Amino acid sequence: MSLPDLSGQVALVTGGARGQGRSHCLALAAAGASVAVLDVCRDLEVPAYPLATEAELHAVVAEVAARGGRALPLVADVRDPAGVSAAVAATVAGFGRLDILVNNAGIVTSAPFWELTEAQWGAVVDINLSGVWRVTRAAAPHLRRSPRGRIVHIASTGGVRAVPEFAHYVAAKHGVVGLTRAMAIELAPDGVTVNAILPGAVDSPMLAGLADELGLTPDDVHKRWLHDQLLMEVITPDEVTGALLWLLSDAARRVTGHCLAVDGGALAR
Repeated sequence: MSLPDLSGQVALVTGGARGQGRSHCLALAAAGASVAVLDVCRDLEVPAYPLATEAELHAVVAEVAARGGRALPLVADVRDPAGVSAAVAATVAGFGRLDILVNNAGIVTSAPFWELTEAQWGAVVDINLSGVWRVTRAAAPHLRRSPRGRIVHIASTGGVRAVPEFAHYVAAKHGVVGLTRAMAIELAPDGVTVNAILPGAVDSPMLAGLADELGLTPDDVHKRWLHDQLLMEVITPDEVTGALLWLLSDAARRVTGHCLAVDGGALAR
């Protein structure tokens, strides 16, 4: 993929220890940015599938270092305001500034809305929506001082359309789309751009974990989540990263408040 020149810039990526987050971190480092890699690094009550580990977090940092880049491992839960603030402070203390924020952390569960538990609703909305606001709130003072502040939220096609048996996820991702537009307006006077990416079903530990939780095989996953894509191949993390890199490039310096779909054409139907 084509890399923008991010030399001298500092990025913070949430949910960075595996899947899409790992891909984003490695690409940002390859483009010249120093990267703070944040993840919760423990399993939660919701979702039922395993989340990233500290070993995976440190493996990403080691991969960056092995390629000549700089990375900082951070453990925090995006639901915890104090932990989030400490992570942002550690990023600035370690690298001296903050220019790029990628809100990638997210979870998913599935059930008809009348079967969702309070715990499922609360966790999905608090991590996928409130977590985006919480991290961005903590990072905003530093991004506003950056000569080239960029924020990218990893949302979902579920942020602009309904998906059966994902009401809580859809509600949260619709909220992220709204936040993207509101934040873009409020940060425009400071020259900070705010955009979102709307991936379709991405080949990732999150999708695999959900499939396993639901007792689905890979073929079942393809039939359930890929049937409405025009391009039927599974979306890979690096394809989402390619869209991220474009939004961070000079070519996109006038793009803000935009939601860019990487969905194999699903939203075209």
